[in-house]
Amino acid sequence: MNKWLYYFNELTQSISKGLTGYLKAMAKLALLGLVILSIGLWYFNIDWWFLKALTIAIIDLVPIVGSGLIMVPWALGHLFLGNTTLAIQLGLLYVVLVIVRQIAEPIITGREIGVRAVYTLLSTVVCGIIFGPLGAVFGAVVAIILKSVFEVITIKDRVDS
Repeated sequence: MNKWLYYFNELTQSISKGLTGYLKAMAKLALLGLVILSIGLWYFNIDWWFLKALTIAIIDLVPIVGSGLIMVPWALGHLFLGNTTLAIQLGLLYVVLVIVRQIAEPIITGREIGVRAVYTLLSTVVCGIIFGPLGAVFGAVVAIILKSVFEVITIKDRVDS
């Protein structure tokens, strides 16, 4: 019975470490988004560029919709008002932000939770296919749990040998 308690403690510690790493990864991605948005909005001479970039970077933490919740209506609003130059600039900034985030997310998240980037991406895609948008949110969490279980099994095998 004591052995099972030990394995349970190892599992909870590993999952806790993985979730902490996931939160660090999200903070790093938000900071990356803040830098990209700040440079872009400053370059486009947007008033209050840093405050707007900070707000969008925080909203970018919301899974699935993220920065598009602000950037797309903002660009469309300027397009409908006839300010096509700013609309195109905001649209391009959004596209750059999405592409950089899509490339950086599995790399940063994988590094922080201790799972290879390809496995993090794979778990996100598989969970997204199985459970829809909500599954895409929990893909990294599933990778953390699976990694933790495999670590505990490895520890158990070493102890039993």
